[in-house]
Amino acid sequence: MAVNKRSKKQRKHKEFLNFTDAVQILGFGTHNRITQLVKNGKLQAYKLPLTPKLRVLKQDVESLVTTEQNDQN
Repeated sequence: MAVNKRSKKQRKHKEFLNFTDAVQILGFGTHNRITQLVKNGKLQAYKLPLTPKLRVLKQDVESLVTTEQNDQN
């Protein structure tokens, strides 16, 4: 599982989502779906300070939705 630790300066202006919120953007699945996408290298997971759970970037999830929609057309 790819995990990236970034400084506050690098995270500036980025919105992070927990796996449950990421699933809502995808529109299907459970948090396990996001875990699989991270393990398969399709999403990057981040370890943030003061939270034990991994997060993903909102823009990465939205980009994934756009990519999957284009693949279906």
